[in-house]
Order: sequence, then C-alpha cells, then structure tokens
Amino acid sequence: MIAQAAKEAGVEIELEKITDMAEILGYGVVSTPGVVLDGKVVHAGGIPGPDQVRAWVRE
Repeated sequence: MIAQAAKEAGVEIELEKITDMAEILGYGVVSTPGVVLDGKVVHAGGIPGPDQVRAWVRE
C-alpha cells in the first residue's frame, strides 16, 4: 500500500520491510505492523488507511 501510494503521488521512496524483532522493538514498536519514516514511528498496531499513507508520502 505504501509503495502504491508513493507511486500515485509521484514520490520516490526507499521502502524496507524489517522482520528482525530486535530491530522492530528498537523503534519501540510492540504491535505490528509499524511504519517508520525518517527514523520516527508514525504508525503501529494495524494497517494504516490509504488516505493516511498518501499524506505520509506527500510530506
């Protein structure tokens, strides 16, 4: 969803899926999925809505 929203917005992003629990916990995320932008957790604990994702990639 994030890659698609970025594509639709014409924004180039680097998207990485982290599966290492130690790294995930290092961000303070205890409920996945989590979304981290520029080192800051912007969402955790559920699938974000499309409007929210589009807002993130436009910022």
